[in-house]
Amino acid sequence: MPKRVSLRVIMDKQKDDTLFKVRSSRSCIGAGYRLYTGHFKHIFRYSWVAALIYALFCSIGGVLMVMIPRLMPITMIILVMVECLFASYGFSVLKQHQATGSILRPAKWFSIDTHIILKTAKFWLCVLVIYLIVSAVIVGLGYVAFKYLALYTAIGCVGVAGLIILCLLLPLAYVMMRYILNDGIGLWKQFKTSYSTGMRHWGFIFIVGLIATIIEVVLLLILSLPATILSIANTQSALGVAMGDPYALPSYMPALAAGTFLIIGFLQAYVMLSVLFPIYYMYGAIDTQEQEKDDFNKQQQ
Repeated sequence: MPKRVSLRVIMDKQKDDTLFKVRSSRSCIGAGYRLYTGHFKHIFRYSWVAALIYALFCSIGGVLMVMIPRLMPITMIILVMVECLFASYGFSVLKQHQATGSILRPAKWFSIDTHIILKTAKFWLCVLVIYLIVSAVIVGLGYVAFKYLALYTAIGCVGVAGLIILCLLLPLAYVMMRYILNDGIGLWKQFKTSYSTGMRHWGFIFIVGLIATIIEVVLLLILSLPATILSIANTQSALGVAMGDPYALPSYMPALAAGTFLIIGFLQAYVMLSVLFPIYYMYGAIDTQEQEKDDFNKQQQ
């Protein structure tokens, strides 16, 4: 009898983990975080080296941002590039789950999937280009609005334009999953076939993305408290030095900042990685709904 119960539990768990299944937004979020926490040991073994590399860059970048604030833009660009590398490990385990229904223990202590990394980098580069274009459009609209309209009217117009553009960018979350997790189709072709599907499920994507983002932001803010305290202390010290006061921070401040950002960066890497898992199930639910819709239309013909 115990064996039957155990087998039933395993079968139920596998059924709950199934990707291509019609789910509500709440179910996608729950299934995503269950998959992440339930297989975290294997995910950690697969990605801890990449997380450590990301943490080292966070440590160096954190010290630079605290001690030399003017280097912040360059530091942030480098951190985004390294974050892209780490995110590819999340896509690798998700692709494995899509193919096998599970996340297996890695055979090596360190491995790298260059194909996934290249696809991730290509998509993020595309998003960066879109971001720059959108930023240019918003700046242009802002310039025209503030030049020809009253202040509050201009602020309202720019805000509405920004909100509309943000809504148009939201389906990219679905396009991202379909492109990175499936082979045999290019980014542009995938964009043309998947973006309209994402727009049809805009509300579904919005709810899943909003809740996952709120969870991520809250956890990141909690983890960032020590770094925030160090940054405030350094800013106050810099202001004091500018006003003629002596440098008040201890000599070991750079080492303290480096160690703090190293630990925080390592933990934050896995918080940011967790966001991919609810989006993964959101992609599976949308694909399942679209497939059922196509099957129904074929039956009606």
